[in-house]
Amino acid sequence: MEIKMHIPQTEIFEFLQKKGYEIKGFAIINPAVEEFLLSEPAFIWHTFTATKESEVQSRDNQYLKVFESEIKALLKDF
Repeated sequence: MEIKMHIPQTEIFEFLQKKGYEIKGFAIINPAVEEFLLSEPAFIWHTFTATKESEVQSRDNQYLKVFESEIKALLKDF
């Protein structure tokens, strides 16, 4: 089953904060790639993370990934 939702970012932040997460800005730095047929410059991608008190910010806790896992856990209860 596939569920599609259109939720404003502020409401996602509010939901995660109610679940005990702290929302913080985070920069993901992707280094330059120089390969045989591929050449891409380095770039920085700014996003947000949702972390619990003892967690460290990383790519794995980007707010949309955390939101998705929280929604899946919530839907399992139904």
